[in-house]
Amino acid sequence: MKKILNKIPVGVFSVIATAIVVYLLLTPSSSVGSAWFSWFKFKHSDKLAHFLLFFFLNLAYLYDYTKYKYPHHTKINAELAFTAFAGMLGLLTESCQLAMGTDRQFDQFDIVADIVGAFAALGVMRWVGGHFLRKNVFKRHRKRRHHHHHSKEKTDTSQNG
Repeated sequence: MKKILNKIPVGVFSVIATAIVVYLLLTPSSSVGSAWFSWFKFKHSDKLAHFLLFFFLNLAYLYDYTKYKYPHHTKINAELAFTAFAGMLGLLTESCQLAMGTDRQFDQFDIVADIVGAFAALGVMRWVGGHFLRKNVFKRHRKRRHHHHHSKEKTDTSQNG
């Protein structure tokens, strides 16, 4: 599985996840929504669906970013930028639902669920996932030290008078 994941180019998961989220949120629910989540019906189940969609969307973004930065550690500013982008995509898709005039409804609480899902993925990747990926998934065939810096001992060639 690691070999397969390592062969997939950086960005592929992000593009696929974005396409799936946009498709699921902008296609009329009569075409896709109720069929996919028919087993998932309870009060406010759509909020959980939004949370999960944006959790996995941002997880894909952060996975690709971690793979891109390997073997170095990721930067919190970049991770926050990906998280903000996921949240903005949630706002954009909700706004498009309002403008498109389909059976989809604009709901500000869907946006909240989107943002909370994106930040939950940030928390998972920041404190658990990123380290796990660097250590176990993106490992190269030969052993490397993580932050290997060559240092040479300085020798004093000058003579004291």
